[in-house]
Amino acid sequence: MKTYYTGLDVLRFIAALGVVNFHYFFGLAPIGMTDTLTPFRYGNLGVQLFFIISGFVIAQSVAHTTLKEFALGRFIRLYPLFWIICTITYIFTLVMPNGTPVHFIEYLASMTMMGDKLSSFIGYGGLVDAVYWTLAVELLFYVFIGLFVFFFSWKHIRFFLWGWLILSAASFAIHIDQNFAMKMLLVRHASFFIMGSALALFLEDSIKTTWCKVSDVALILITLVYSVYISSRAIPPYFVPNALDTTIVAYANPVLFLLVILFIYLSRFLKNPKVRILCAIIGGLTYPIYLLHQTFGNTIIRYFVDTFFYSRTTVGIFVEILMLTLAYIAYIHDKKLRVYLKKKLFVNN
Repeated sequence: MKTYYTGLDVLRFIAALGVVNFHYFFGLAPIGMTDTLTPFRYGNLGVQLFFIISGFVIAQSVAHTTLKEFALGRFIRLYPLFWIICTITYIFTLVMPNGTPVHFIEYLASMTMMGDKLSSFIGYGGLVDAVYWTLAVELLFYVFIGLFVFFFSWKHIRFFLWGWLILSAASFAIHIDQNFAMKMLLVRHASFFIMGSALALFLEDSIKTTWCKVSDVALILITLVYSVYISSRAIPPYFVPNALDTTIVAYANPVLFLLVILFIYLSRFLKNPKVRILCAIIGGLTYPIYLLHQTFGNTIIRYFVDTFFYSRTTVGIFVEILMLTLAYIAYIHDKKLRVYLKKKLFVNN
């Protein structure tokens, strides 16, 4: 039976706020203010943290479900809310005076959640919201691990993870990591998902053999070292405001992994029903605020700063509160929608 770790809900929310703060308070900072190390600079590491958590959670999920249930569950969890927010965001950019709408074909490509990967085929590079590139990465990971377990069974999942790590390392070694096929195989992001998945395997209660435990520990340690070594090539930094930046980002990878372990451990102290409900709500806000915040928030911030000359920091704080409020509303309605869709789609299961 899948073990639920309440602490990961809290960690997901922290990761989401890190990304929001990065986009609001660092990316929009006036020229001359990005030349020092600031906490907001590293908020974008929340994306890598999301990937590690996804590796952990999805590795648990595919072990206790069929491919059909897994696929339907992921579809219900991701697509309905995404379609709604993507469409609202697109319309918002059309009506705002300072909006920057993408071409309609880019909107359609964005609606597939694979717009970032499809851009080279349709001749455009825009997305309704730039953060959608991470959704394509997540979706491909779900497809890969789901199909592998379906065809080769859960008990062989370690071969998938080791093979993926070797493929990733080989692509960098022979300089084909920017090849389209390698991008589709997520070689740049593989280490994060592998970290989380290997940790899930290590904690799996049904695992008895010493070989499995040794394999999982070795996989974790090798992947941690590899993620640091390859970091500057795998995840080119958005900004390099300080000479230490590249080093800090590289060594943040094992720190993020340790954070996942810490919050898994802290889950044992979050047993109170009211606390668990609060954590579930906090975790539930993560997806809608991630979908909403960048295009919506940055457009509003630019409008009030450029038109009324309000303080960027003040506007950013109010917009962040607004985004959290909208995320809560979206979470409540999405929760009801998911219950409805589960009844409809799982009726024959």
